[in-house]
Amino acid sequence: MLRDEYLSNLKDKLAANNIPGIDSMIDFYDEAISDRIEDGMSEEDAVAAMEDADEVVKSALLDKPIAALMMESARKKHQEANEKGHGALFVVLTIVGFPIWFPLLVAFFAILFSIYIAMWAIVVSIYAVELAFAITAVASFFACFTFLMGQIPFATAIALLGCALIFAGLAILLWKPVVIITKWMIKIIKEVFRSIKKVFVK
Repeated sequence: MLRDEYLSNLKDKLAANNIPGIDSMIDFYDEAISDRIEDGMSEEDAVAAMEDADEVVKSALLDKPIAALMMESARKKHQEANEKGHGALFVVLTIVGFPIWFPLLVAFFAILFSIYIAMWAIVVSIYAVELAFAITAVASFFACFTFLMGQIPFATAIALLGCALIFAGLAILLWKPVVIITKWMIKIIKEVFRSIKKVFVK
């Protein structure tokens, strides 16, 4: 397959699936083919090394919001029903089944929202612990200086200074693991929702 054929086929499939930003995607794949040709590959080999057009479309669809995918799925089913001469029946069944499918749809989105919030709550709580260590370290450090004003005994000031150093050390030591865990959680969140979207992307 040559470059123009591949890009034309990809553009048609992207347009058929209402993918936004088609021109920029085509430019990206065109440039990727050019880079491979500059590296010494023939045009046919460069195109063969590219991702299959169907896989590109599938990946682009998975980047769409779930609501948009559901609407497109329903629209396609309606079109298929019209092509088979069952368009009116589809509309009637949709209206009659509204008391059933609408609460299920609301429940589905409520579950998705609660999963999303719960997963982000883990990330927020991790940062809250990190912030608590840092604030405790700063507060303990400044509190130990109240010894100079005679408000606390010397032993208490030393204990507060020790606490400040301990919590500051914990905050510094845990910062990198917290960042790694956050990236890991964000990746998990994306994968969970991509898995859900795959239900609507064939």
